[in-house]
Amino acid sequence: MDEQHVTHIVFQQYRTSSSYSERETATVSHLGIGAIRHLRVLGLIEGQETGGELRYSEEEVIQLRRIRRLQHDLGINLAGVEVILHLLKRLETVRQELEQEKNRAEGDHHEY
Repeated sequence: MDEQHVTHIVFQQYRTSSSYSERETATVSHLGIGAIRHLRVLGLIEGQETGGELRYSEEEVIQLRRIRRLQHDLGINLAGVEVILHLLKRLETVRQELEQEKNRAEGDHHEY
């Protein structure tokens, strides 16, 4: 019998000002510093240079965890990960646009 795996993707917005050092980021994302630097070079995360030290936001840590899960748990290569992340970003943009249109339509409806 084939075993089926179901992946759930949840969009959550995080509003936090926490930032992590490179070492902390590696620990909480379960990735090595070298892997994080490589993903930064590829443009999948940015990081902020603060006082000569790279720091990563909570959102970037979540992105790194997502990348790790796609690669290690689901076996997707880095090119596939890039495509998936691009599509997820586009999907979130479309979701936001639909929400704005819904709000605008509800506003127009209430004017009558």
